[in-house]
Amino acid sequence: MTEIADVVQVTVNVADTRVTQAGFGTPLIFDLIASSVFSERVRLYPNLAAVAVDFADTTKVYKAAAAIFAQERAPTSIKVGRRDSGDASHTAALNAIEAEDSDFYAIITAYRASADLTEIAAWVETRSKIFLASSEDADVLTVVTTDVLSLMAAQAYNRTAYIWHHQSGVDVTGAGYTITSGVINVNEVAHGLRVGDPVTFSASTGISIDGNNTVASVVDADNFTCATTAADEAGPDTVTYFARYTFPEAAWAGYMLPSDPGSETWFGKTLTGIVATDKTLITPTEEATVLGKSGNLYTPLGGVGHTHTGAMVSDRFIDIQRGIDWTEARIGEGIANRLLNEPKIPYTDAGVSIFHADIAEVMDLGFANNLFGPLLDDSGDLYRINIPKVADQLTADRAARYFPGITVEAQLAGAVHTLEITVNAQV
Repeated sequence: MTEIADVVQVTVNVADTRVTQAGFGTPLIFDLIASSVFSERVRLYPNLAAVAVDFADTTKVYKAAAAIFAQERAPTSIKVGRRDSGDASHTAALNAIEAEDSDFYAIITAYRASADLTEIAAWVETRSKIFLASSEDADVLTVVTTDVLSLMAAQAYNRTAYIWHHQSGVDVTGAGYTITSGVINVNEVAHGLRVGDPVTFSASTGISIDGNNTVASVVDADNFTCATTAADEAGPDTVTYFARYTFPEAAWAGYMLPSDPGSETWFGKTLTGIVATDKTLITPTEEATVLGKSGNLYTPLGGVGHTHTGAMVSDRFIDIQRGIDWTEARIGEGIANRLLNEPKIPYTDAGVSIFHADIAEVMDLGFANNLFGPLLDDSGDLYRINIPKVADQLTADRAARYFPGITVEAQLAGAVHTLEITVNAQV
């Protein structure tokens, strides 16, 4: 049995800053932003129209925000965190953002390069937040272990979820993705581009792949990247190209963050505005490879796109981690308020018993939200709160007014993602 005490250690510090109830539904978009756009490190936006005041609809920040707000139950607001051009690293920028405003939960970023994503993931792992990373890195689809997903999974990060998507975007050194969808004519040799290989565009050479003047395999009429086509070396050939950065991870966050933490699985969700990666773009073997590396995908099921598997790169499900963070924050918040507002909590059995009610209030709400289920030990208990006797505490701890050893036994409810049904029909 998995007990909450195995994964949650609540440390109450009266001066500590934790994510508020509202903050658990707030995503932050992190990108390099000029101080001329806004000078502060964090700016709150209540809707997409407000985002449009600062960011053109061709920018990545706007596209990420649009993906969030497009969902049927989008957050009431989002935040944008600014990396300054003078920051030494992503870590330095995120530290500055956190120092100004730490009340957000899920980080979304326009960065796609492996080094960028792994640095952000390392920073998030030490916070009570989560990171939703995405790219269309072709190496993620292969058995190599040097790709971004494998590198993060090797660290067993509990706070980073990675979703591979064919229209996510790939950072190319020295080249950006400011292109838009369209059709061009080229006179170049056909090239078998893998889904996810970086593609840049040049007015003089047409399509360039990693700097080589070759024609990419192109998209079909629906603007899927990397479908196949025949190309005549003598040309000209018509090539349809697609502007990436549709931000599936932002759409996923937009759909899920408004739900109560831990109450819903992130599996099986249909995202507005995101094209599912079908079998023409990812083979069953490649799909199994991504999932085997602890990644997520957005693929069709019954003709409708759905997310799977809804897990962090450590294989811990996203709803479980979010529920754990919520439990820790709410118990800590309740007890801190008690310590601050009561004239005195006596260091007696009767005195410390008051904490039972504060913990139980959070556990009851978690149970109502399906974060927790009944204990599986046939006791009939929903959970058990164990508060040690004062007589069992160390003299030194009593002298220091420190009361350790309170534990909570609880069962994580989990969720059903797959099942097996056998029908025995008789004639």
